[in-house]
Amino acid sequence: MYCEQRRRNGITIIDCFGRFDEVDTNQFIQLLEQLQNQGNQHLILNLSHLYYLDPKVVNLLFFGHEFLQTHSGTFSLISPLSSVRDELFRGKIPNIIPTFENMYDAMHRPHCAYQGC
Repeated sequence: MYCEQRRRNGITIIDCFGRFDEVDTNQFIQLLEQLQNQGNQHLILNLSHLYYLDPKVVNLLFFGHEFLQTHSGTFSLISPLSSVRDELFRGKIPNIIPTFENMYDAMHRPHCAYQGC
């Protein structure tokens, strides 16, 4: 997986590209620690550019959510591609982590997470 980081309106957005596999675990954990050490409190993980989400990574997303919550942060996901979204639903991710169809909803309409709309 390849990631690009940007900030918009005080929110850190991580755009993920390609495949999110088990081999990306260390990279993802290091990224979370780095962002938390920099004082980033709101993280949006944009999975809309992923074409594959390994089912083994679902627990890693739960870990990221809990990690940021313990440090008074928020964590949400964007996933419009059906293959990735289906994997998130199989793992029951939207029941715990706010998951959105697009960036606008994630930034401006938090009540419109998949479970909320």
